Amino acid sequence: MSLRKEKRLGQEASYSAQWPKIRRGAETAKEEAEHVRKVRDELRAVFVAEGRPMGDDQYGAEFEKSFPLRTKAVFKGFEDYIDELEGVGDGLHVNANTYETAELDSQG
Repeated sequence: MSLRKEKRLGQEASYSAQWPKIRRGAETAKEEAEHVRKVRDELRAVFVAEGRPMGDDQYGAEFEKSFPLRTKAVFKGFEDYIDELEGVGDGLHVNANTYETAELDSQG
């Protein structure tokens, strides 16, 4: 958990962010983005190596019609997911830095 409830003597309960944990979460998101990027690249290499795997029968011919769009959609899904993971990582970094600064400022 990245928030901690604290109650100090003579004060009302308050919450503080555990910014080191938030920062670790940002790093985890970045690592996951890199992992997904590698999987995407491996899959792309398989597609290149296999070339046109549909065959020359009527079913292969039918599949051939939609193959480019399906392939494009698969890789677009990878790109979208990578962008989301990187966005989460960036946002968590900003939050961690903001909470760290606020904590340091409050300590004087």
